Amino acid sequence: MSSFIDLVKVLFRNYYRGIDLSETSDLEKREFGFQFFDKEGMIRHASFRNSDELRHYLISNVPSHVYYSSALYNDPANPDMDAKGWLGADLIFDIDGDHLPTPNCQGAELMTLECLNDATDEVSKLIDSLIEDFGFSDSSIKIFFSGHRGYHVHIELPEIRGLMDDERREIIDYLLLRGFDIERLIRGNAVLIDARLRGIGGRLASLIHELDPELLNNLGSKKRLSKSLIRKLNTLNSVISERLSIHIDEVVTMDIHRLIRMPNSLHGKTGLRVVKVGPSDLERGADFIIDKAIQFRRGILTLRLIKKVPVRRVLGEDVVGDEGSIIKVPTYVGIYLVISGWGELVD
Repeated sequence: MSSFIDLVKVLFRNYYRGIDLSETSDLEKREFGFQFFDKEGMIRHASFRNSDELRHYLISNVPSHVYYSSALYNDPANPDMDAKGWLGADLIFDIDGDHLPTPNCQGAELMTLECLNDATDEVSKLIDSLIEDFGFSDSSIKIFFSGHRGYHVHIELPEIRGLMDDERREIIDYLLLRGFDIERLIRGNAVLIDARLRGIGGRLASLIHELDPELLNNLGSKKRLSKSLIRKLNTLNSVISERLSIHIDEVVTMDIHRLIRMPNSLHGKTGLRVVKVGPSDLERGADFIIDKAIQFRRGILTLRLIKKVPVRRVLGEDVVGDEGSIIKVPTYVGIYLVISGWGELVD
Protein backbone atom coordinates (compact mmCIF):
# COMPACT_ATOMS: atom_id res chain seq x y z
CA MET A 1 0.00 0.00 0.00
CA SER A 2 2.90 2.36 0.71
CA SER A 3 4.02 2.26 -2.93
CA PHE A 4 0.48 3.08 -4.02
CA ILE A 5 0.28 6.05 -1.61
CA ASP A 6 3.62 7.29 -2.93
CA LEU A 7 2.27 7.11 -6.48
CA VAL A 8 -0.94 8.94 -5.62
CA LYS A 9 0.93 11.66 -3.75
CA VAL A 10 3.14 12.26 -6.81
CA LEU A 11 0.04 12.53 -9.02
CA PHE A 12 -1.77 14.83 -6.58
CA ARG A 13 1.32 17.02 -6.12
CA ASN A 14 1.72 17.46 -9.87
CA TYR A 15 -1.93 18.37 -10.16
CA TYR A 16 -1.71 20.97 -7.39
CA ARG A 17 1.21 22.68 -9.10
CA GLY A 18 -1.23 24.01 -11.69
CA ILE A 19 -4.49 24.11 -9.71
CA ASP A 20 -6.98 26.84 -10.61
CA LEU A 21 -7.86 28.67 -7.38
CA SER A 22 -10.00 31.38 -8.96
CA GLU A 23 -13.25 29.78 -7.73
CA THR A 24 -12.14 30.15 -4.11
CA SER A 25 -13.50 33.61 -3.39
CA ASP A 26 -12.39 35.68 -0.35
CA LEU A 27 -9.62 33.16 0.21
CA GLU A 28 -7.86 35.16 2.91
CA LYS A 29 -11.02 35.28 5.07
CA ARG A 30 -11.72 31.54 5.07
CA GLU A 31 -10.62 28.78 7.39
CA PHE A 32 -9.07 25.74 5.67
CA GLY A 33 -8.97 22.13 6.76
CA PHE A 34 -6.94 19.19 5.42
CA GLN A 35 -6.81 15.41 5.64
CA PHE A 36 -3.85 13.32 4.51
CA PHE A 37 -3.14 9.91 3.04
CA ASP A 38 -0.65 8.91 5.74
CA LYS A 39 -1.98 10.73 8.84
CA GLU A 40 -5.08 10.32 10.96
CA GLY A 41 -7.56 13.09 11.67
CA MET A 42 -7.88 16.58 10.22
CA ILE A 43 -5.72 19.67 10.44
CA ARG A 44 -7.92 22.77 10.49
CA HIS A 45 -7.88 26.44 11.51
CA ALA A 46 -5.39 27.11 8.72
CA SER A 47 -5.50 30.33 6.72
CA PHE A 48 -3.63 31.80 3.77
CA ARG A 49 -3.00 35.37 2.70
CA ASN A 50 -3.26 34.61 -1.00
CA SER A 51 -3.51 31.85 -3.60
CA ASP A 52 0.28 31.49 -3.89
CA GLU A 53 0.55 30.60 -0.20
CA LEU A 54 -2.25 28.06 -0.50
CA ARG A 55 -0.76 26.49 -3.62
CA HIS A 56 2.63 26.19 -1.91
CA TYR A 57 0.98 24.41 1.04
CA LEU A 58 -0.83 21.97 -1.27
CA ILE A 59 2.36 21.13 -3.17
CA SER A 60 4.46 20.75 -0.01
CA ASN A 61 1.97 18.70 2.03
CA VAL A 62 -0.16 16.91 -0.60
CA PRO A 63 -3.45 16.53 1.30
CA SER A 64 -5.93 13.83 0.35
CA HIS A 65 -8.88 16.16 1.03
CA VAL A 66 -9.05 19.97 1.02
CA TYR A 67 -11.87 21.87 2.72
CA TYR A 68 -12.66 25.53 3.28
CA SER A 69 -15.21 27.28 5.42
CA SER A 70 -18.51 28.50 4.08
CA ALA A 71 -17.99 31.32 6.59
CA LEU A 72 -15.80 34.38 6.30
CA TYR A 73 -13.86 35.50 9.39
CA ASN A 74 -11.73 38.40 10.61
CA ASP A 75 -9.25 35.90 12.02
CA PRO A 76 -9.82 32.53 10.29
CA ALA A 77 -6.72 30.88 11.82
CA ASN A 78 -7.88 31.43 15.40
CA PRO A 79 -8.64 28.01 16.95
CA ASP A 80 -11.28 29.57 19.21
CA MET A 81 -14.46 29.64 17.10
CA ASP A 82 -15.89 32.53 19.13
CA ALA A 83 -12.75 34.59 18.56
CA LYS A 84 -12.59 34.11 14.78
CA GLY A 85 -14.88 37.09 14.17
CA TRP A 86 -17.69 35.67 12.03
CA LEU A 87 -18.50 37.97 9.07
CA GLY A 88 -21.15 35.88 7.31
CA ALA A 89 -21.44 32.57 5.48
CA ASP A 90 -22.23 31.41 1.98
CA LEU A 91 -25.50 29.53 1.52
CA ILE A 92 -24.46 25.94 0.77
CA PHE A 93 -26.55 22.97 -0.37
CA ASP A 94 -25.26 19.39 -0.47
CA ILE A 95 -26.97 16.66 -2.50
CA ASP A 96 -25.38 13.25 -1.94
CA GLY A 97 -26.35 10.06 -3.73
CA ASP A 98 -25.82 8.19 -0.46
CA HIS A 99 -28.87 9.98 0.95
CA LEU A 100 -31.22 9.57 -2.01
CA PRO A 101 -34.10 7.09 -1.59
CA THR A 102 -33.75 5.72 -5.11
CA PRO A 103 -33.13 2.09 -6.12
CA ASN A 104 -29.97 3.15 -7.97
CA CYS A 105 -28.43 4.74 -4.88
CA GLN A 106 -29.65 2.69 -1.93
CA GLY A 107 -27.06 0.11 -0.98
CA ALA A 108 -24.65 1.15 -3.74
CA GLU A 109 -21.14 0.11 -2.69
CA LEU A 110 -19.36 1.94 -5.50
CA MET A 111 -20.18 5.18 -7.25
CA THR A 112 -22.25 4.35 -10.31
CA LEU A 113 -23.37 6.47 -13.23
CA GLU A 114 -26.97 5.46 -12.47
CA CYS A 115 -26.82 6.83 -8.91
CA LEU A 116 -24.99 9.95 -10.03
CA ASN A 117 -27.68 10.52 -12.65
CA ASP A 118 -30.27 10.44 -9.84
CA ALA A 119 -28.23 13.01 -7.92
CA THR A 120 -27.98 15.07 -11.12
CA ASP A 121 -31.77 15.08 -11.44
CA GLU A 122 -32.06 16.12 -7.80
CA VAL A 123 -29.65 19.04 -8.12
CA SER A 124 -31.51 20.18 -11.25
CA LYS A 125 -34.72 20.29 -9.16
CA LEU A 126 -32.87 22.36 -6.57
CA ILE A 127 -31.57 24.85 -9.14
CA ASP A 128 -35.07 25.25 -10.61
CA SER A 129 -36.46 26.00 -7.14
CA LEU A 130 -33.71 28.48 -6.27
CA ILE A 131 -34.36 30.39 -9.49
CA GLU A 132 -38.14 30.07 -9.83
CA ASP A 133 -39.19 30.15 -6.16
CA PHE A 134 -36.50 32.22 -4.47
CA GLY A 135 -35.62 34.51 -7.36
CA PHE A 136 -31.87 33.88 -7.50
CA SER A 137 -30.28 34.53 -10.87
CA ASP A 138 -28.54 31.62 -12.54
CA SER A 139 -25.30 33.63 -12.48
CA SER A 140 -25.41 33.81 -8.66
CA ILE A 141 -25.55 30.01 -8.27
CA LYS A 142 -22.35 27.95 -8.43
CA ILE A 143 -22.72 24.19 -8.93
CA PHE A 144 -19.85 21.80 -8.22
CA PHE A 145 -19.64 18.06 -8.70
CA SER A 146 -18.33 16.90 -5.31
CA GLY A 147 -15.84 14.44 -6.78
CA HIS A 148 -17.79 11.46 -5.50
CA ARG A 149 -21.56 10.84 -5.44
CA GLY A 150 -23.17 14.24 -5.52
CA TYR A 151 -23.08 18.00 -5.82
CA HIS A 152 -22.47 21.14 -3.80
CA VAL A 153 -24.34 24.33 -4.63
CA HIS A 154 -22.90 27.66 -3.41
CA ILE A 155 -24.57 31.07 -3.24
CA GLU A 156 -22.08 33.78 -2.23
CA LEU A 157 -24.20 36.94 -2.41
CA PRO A 158 -23.43 39.55 0.30
CA GLU A 159 -27.11 39.86 1.23
CA ILE A 160 -27.32 36.09 1.75
CA ARG A 161 -24.20 35.69 3.86
CA GLY A 162 -25.84 37.38 6.83
CA LEU A 163 -28.60 34.78 7.17
CA MET A 164 -28.60 33.06 10.57
CA ASP A 165 -29.56 29.53 11.54
CA ASP A 166 -33.31 30.12 11.90
CA GLU A 167 -33.54 31.89 8.53
CA ARG A 168 -31.64 29.09 6.81
CA ARG A 169 -33.99 26.64 8.52
CA GLU A 170 -36.96 28.27 6.75
CA ILE A 171 -35.28 27.70 3.37
CA ILE A 172 -34.59 24.08 4.31
CA ASP A 173 -38.19 23.48 5.44
CA TYR A 174 -39.48 24.87 2.15
CA LEU A 175 -37.21 22.67 0.03
CA LEU A 176 -37.97 19.57 2.10
CA LEU A 177 -41.71 20.41 2.09
CA ARG A 178 -41.62 19.89 5.83
CA GLY A 179 -45.13 20.25 7.24
CA PHE A 180 -46.61 20.58 3.75
CA ASP A 181 -50.39 20.81 3.63
CA ILE A 182 -52.12 21.17 0.28
CA GLU A 183 -54.95 23.16 1.84
CA ARG A 184 -52.55 26.08 2.28
CA LEU A 185 -52.76 26.54 -1.48
CA ILE A 186 -56.53 26.95 -1.30
CA ARG A 187 -57.56 30.42 -0.17
CA GLY A 188 -61.25 31.04 -0.47
CA ASN A 189 -62.03 31.24 -4.17
CA ALA A 190 -58.34 31.20 -5.12
CA VAL A 191 -56.69 27.86 -5.85
CA LEU A 192 -52.93 28.36 -6.16
CA ILE A 193 -52.42 25.14 -8.11
CA ASP A 194 -51.85 26.05 -11.73
CA ALA A 195 -49.18 25.08 -14.24
CA ARG A 196 -48.86 28.76 -15.18
CA LEU A 197 -47.72 29.68 -11.66
CA ARG A 198 -44.12 29.77 -10.53
CA GLY A 199 -43.04 27.80 -7.50
CA ILE A 200 -44.71 24.97 -5.70
CA GLY A 201 -48.14 25.72 -7.17
CA GLY A 202 -46.90 25.20 -10.71
CA ARG A 203 -44.90 22.07 -9.92
CA LEU A 204 -47.85 20.68 -7.96
CA ALA A 205 -50.17 21.20 -10.93
CA SER A 206 -47.79 19.24 -13.16
CA LEU A 207 -47.66 16.38 -10.65
CA ILE A 208 -51.44 16.26 -10.21
CA HIS A 209 -51.82 16.21 -14.00
CA GLU A 210 -49.55 13.17 -14.03
CA LEU A 211 -51.41 11.43 -11.19
CA ASP A 212 -55.02 12.45 -11.84
CA PRO A 213 -55.71 14.72 -14.85
CA GLU A 214 -59.43 14.83 -14.07
CA LEU A 215 -58.72 16.18 -10.59
CA LEU A 216 -56.61 18.99 -12.06
CA ASN A 217 -59.42 19.85 -14.52
CA ASN A 218 -61.86 20.03 -11.62
CA LEU A 219 -59.56 22.39 -9.73
CA GLY A 220 -59.51 24.76 -12.69
CA SER A 221 -63.23 24.66 -13.36
CA LYS A 222 -64.56 25.19 -9.82
CA LYS A 223 -65.10 28.63 -8.34
CA ARG A 224 -65.17 27.11 -4.86
CA LEU A 225 -63.88 23.65 -4.01
CA SER A 226 -66.22 21.16 -2.37
CA LYS A 227 -65.21 19.38 0.82
CA SER A 228 -65.03 16.09 -1.09
CA LEU A 229 -62.62 17.61 -3.62
CA ILE A 230 -60.46 18.98 -0.80
CA ARG A 231 -60.45 15.56 0.87
CA LYS A 232 -59.30 14.03 -2.40
CA LEU A 233 -56.49 16.56 -2.61
CA ASN A 234 -55.47 15.80 0.96
CA THR A 235 -54.93 12.15 0.07
CA LEU A 236 -52.08 13.30 -2.17
CA ASN A 237 -50.09 15.02 0.60
CA SER A 238 -47.70 12.12 1.17
CA VAL A 239 -46.96 11.45 -2.51
CA ILE A 240 -46.50 15.19 -3.08
CA SER A 241 -43.93 15.37 -0.27
CA GLU A 242 -42.14 12.33 -1.66
CA ARG A 243 -42.05 13.50 -5.28
CA LEU A 244 -41.57 17.26 -4.93
CA SER A 245 -39.32 17.58 -1.88
CA ILE A 246 -35.63 18.11 -2.63
CA HIS A 247 -33.27 15.80 -0.75
CA ILE A 248 -30.65 18.22 0.54
CA ASP A 249 -28.44 17.49 3.54
CA GLU A 250 -30.03 20.00 5.90
CA VAL A 251 -27.13 19.95 8.38
CA VAL A 252 -24.81 21.39 5.71
CA THR A 253 -27.16 24.26 4.89
CA MET A 254 -27.85 25.06 8.56
CA ASP A 255 -24.20 25.15 9.66
CA ILE A 256 -22.86 28.69 9.36
CA HIS A 257 -19.32 27.45 10.17
CA ARG A 258 -19.34 24.49 7.77
CA LEU A 259 -16.22 23.20 6.05
CA ILE A 260 -16.97 22.17 2.47
CA ARG A 261 -14.75 20.75 -0.28
CA MET A 262 -12.68 23.42 -1.98
CA PRO A 263 -13.48 23.93 -5.67
CA ASN A 264 -10.99 22.29 -8.02
CA SER A 265 -9.42 20.24 -5.21
CA LEU A 266 -9.07 16.47 -5.59
CA HIS A 267 -11.32 14.05 -3.73
CA GLY A 268 -9.12 11.69 -1.74
CA LYS A 269 -11.55 8.77 -2.04
CA THR A 270 -11.82 8.88 -5.82
CA GLY A 271 -9.00 10.97 -7.30
CA LEU A 272 -11.64 13.03 -9.15
CA ARG A 273 -11.73 16.83 -9.23
CA VAL A 274 -14.34 18.95 -7.48
CA VAL A 275 -15.34 20.52 -10.77
CA LYS A 276 -17.69 23.39 -11.55
CA VAL A 277 -20.60 22.47 -13.79
CA GLY A 278 -23.46 24.41 -15.35
CA PRO A 279 -27.11 23.58 -16.05
CA SER A 280 -26.24 22.52 -19.60
CA ASP A 281 -23.63 20.11 -18.20
CA LEU A 282 -26.27 18.59 -15.92
CA GLU A 283 -28.52 18.01 -18.92
CA ARG A 284 -25.76 15.97 -20.57
CA GLY A 285 -25.79 13.50 -17.67
CA ALA A 286 -23.41 11.70 -15.35
CA ASP A 287 -21.10 10.39 -18.10
CA PHE A 288 -20.28 13.94 -19.12
CA ILE A 289 -19.83 15.13 -15.52
CA ILE A 290 -17.44 12.29 -14.67
CA ASP A 291 -15.48 12.97 -17.85
CA LYS A 292 -14.98 16.60 -16.75
CA ALA A 293 -13.78 15.48 -13.31
CA ILE A 294 -11.22 12.87 -14.43
CA GLN A 295 -7.61 14.02 -14.08
CA PHE A 296 -5.22 11.08 -14.37
CA ARG A 297 -5.81 9.76 -17.87
CA ARG A 298 -2.26 8.84 -18.75
CA GLY A 299 -0.96 5.37 -18.03
CA ILE A 300 -2.26 1.97 -17.00
CA LEU A 301 -2.24 0.40 -13.53
CA THR A 302 -2.09 -3.34 -12.86
CA LEU A 303 -4.31 -4.39 -9.94
CA ARG A 304 -5.22 -7.54 -8.10
CA LEU A 305 -8.90 -7.51 -7.18
CA ILE A 306 -9.41 -8.04 -3.45
CA LYS A 307 -13.07 -8.86 -4.10
CA LYS A 308 -15.36 -9.07 -7.06
CA VAL A 309 -16.42 -5.62 -8.23
CA PRO A 310 -20.23 -5.40 -7.85
CA VAL A 311 -20.78 -3.30 -10.99
CA ARG A 312 -19.61 -3.83 -14.55
CA ARG A 313 -18.57 -0.24 -15.24
CA VAL A 314 -16.40 1.92 -12.98
CA LEU A 315 -16.01 5.59 -13.94
CA GLY A 316 -17.29 4.69 -17.39
CA GLU A 317 -14.80 1.83 -17.94
CA ASP A 318 -15.58 -1.89 -18.05
CA VAL A 319 -14.04 -3.75 -15.11
CA VAL A 320 -14.39 -7.53 -15.27
CA GLY A 321 -12.85 -9.99 -12.84
CA ASP A 322 -13.40 -12.08 -9.74
CA GLU A 323 -11.60 -11.96 -6.42
CA GLY A 324 -7.90 -12.49 -7.06
CA SER A 325 -8.08 -11.54 -10.74
CA ILE A 326 -5.24 -9.47 -12.19
CA ILE A 327 -6.59 -6.61 -14.29
CA LYS A 328 -5.16 -3.64 -16.16
CA VAL A 329 -7.14 -0.40 -15.96
CA PRO A 330 -6.60 3.30 -16.71
CA THR A 331 -4.80 5.13 -13.90
CA TYR A 332 -7.88 7.04 -12.74
CA VAL A 333 -9.92 3.81 -12.45
CA GLY A 334 -7.09 2.07 -10.61
CA ILE A 335 -6.78 4.89 -8.09
CA TYR A 336 -10.49 4.71 -7.31
CA LEU A 337 -10.56 0.91 -6.95
CA VAL A 338 -7.55 0.80 -4.62
CA ILE A 339 -8.59 3.74 -2.45
CA SER A 340 -12.11 2.33 -2.10
CA GLY A 341 -10.78 -1.08 -1.08
CA TRP A 342 -11.62 -3.23 -4.12
CA GLY A 343 -8.10 -3.75 -5.43
CA GLU A 344 -4.41 -3.53 -4.65
CA LEU A 345 -1.54 -2.35 -6.78
CA VAL A 346 0.64 -5.06 -8.33
CA ASP A 347 4.28 -3.89 -8.43
